[in-house]
Amino acid sequence: MDERTSKLIGQLQQGLIDVSDSQIAEILQQAREDALAEARVILKDMMVQALLKQALDLEAIPTASPEIPRAREAAAEPRTQIQQEIEAIHRKIAENEQSLSQFKTSPPAEPSPASLPAPFPESEPDADEGDGYYVYGIVESKNGLPGDGWPEQGIDPAHPVNALPCRAIQAVVSQVSLMEFGQKALEANLNNPTWLESRVRAHQGVLDTVAADRTLIPMKFCTIYRSEDRVQEMLADYYDDFVAALGRLAGRQEWGVKAYLDRDALERRVEETSERVGALKAELDRKSSGKAYFAKKKLGETLAAEVEQLSDECTQKSHDRLAGCAEEARVNPLQSKEITGRKEEMVLNGVYLVDKGRVEAFRAELESLEKDYGHLGLDYELTGPWLPYNFVTIRAEEAVADE
Repeated sequence: MDERTSKLIGQLQQGLIDVSDSQIAEILQQAREDALAEARVILKDMMVQALLKQALDLEAIPTASPEIPRAREAAAEPRTQIQQEIEAIHRKIAENEQSLSQFKTSPPAEPSPASLPAPFPESEPDADEGDGYYVYGIVESKNGLPGDGWPEQGIDPAHPVNALPCRAIQAVVSQVSLMEFGQKALEANLNNPTWLESRVRAHQGVLDTVAADRTLIPMKFCTIYRSEDRVQEMLADYYDDFVAALGRLAGRQEWGVKAYLDRDALERRVEETSERVGALKAELDRKSSGKAYFAKKKLGETLAAEVEQLSDECTQKSHDRLAGCAEEARVNPLQSKEITGRKEEMVLNGVYLVDKGRVEAFRAELESLEKDYGHLGLDYELTGPWLPYNFVTIRAEEAVADE
């Protein structure tokens, strides 16, 4: 060590006399982080060189090994069922959320009913004049007059609700004035919360009445066609899909279950029961003030990881057990505290298609979940029954309603 370096070290030692152990620990931690950052830069440069060399070596190979893509696929597979279903449902409801999130309705605004093309081309002359056909949903044809017992007034009070039959099915429709429900008018009306809420309630009222004694496929709010012929064309084009969906939904109801987590309660439970957390706490008590900083940080990281893992496990098991009592199950995107109005965070937003004969078993399973996980800070909220908004799938690439 040269004389200049020795002199600097001596000056540093004199300056550190009044520095506490915790301050020294912070200095060491910062120095360690800086060193790791510099090491990462060096390693990155080394890896770049190695990858370039490997790429040059591979130029002589005519084709890649078939095992490589399979290995990558396998590595990408371990995603939980909840994550996969959240992504699928998110894609399905994305187009609805913007227009329906401005107000609260009953039932909730989150479901996305079946949607089909509502042809209002911009180039069509006088598109906002005359009457159009508003489609509420699709039902099976029954004996008796089409629309018998349905509401006298539709979403447009000037017109009653009736049916347009197509073989074994019929569309529940009413005429609407395009001065109010045409494409240009809707662009303004959908931004008017008062108009929007009143019309959604009218739409839902028709669905509730029609669904009281028959299976119904609900259509998206403001699914409107220019003429009766266009509705008949739609029924013919998707006839097989509608028939299959009606058969699958017959005798079944949609129920929603939301689970909320009191994270503080779960953290206390983990502190009481985790052997690893207990050992780290005991170790922390034995540490000096200089070393306690790192032990405390490790304890916090371990506690947070175990809380997260237990939360995920309880959420997945809750969904799996409820799905076991249902014919089909989906998971919708989680909602923020601003939307739910609750201080606890939402960890599950599940929907379940339940046979009417299994509803009591479904409720009993939910009560069992409350007993098993309530002490961990989980609270469940049951809603329904609803129309099967989340379980209607019409396989048509162009199935986008004109709002």
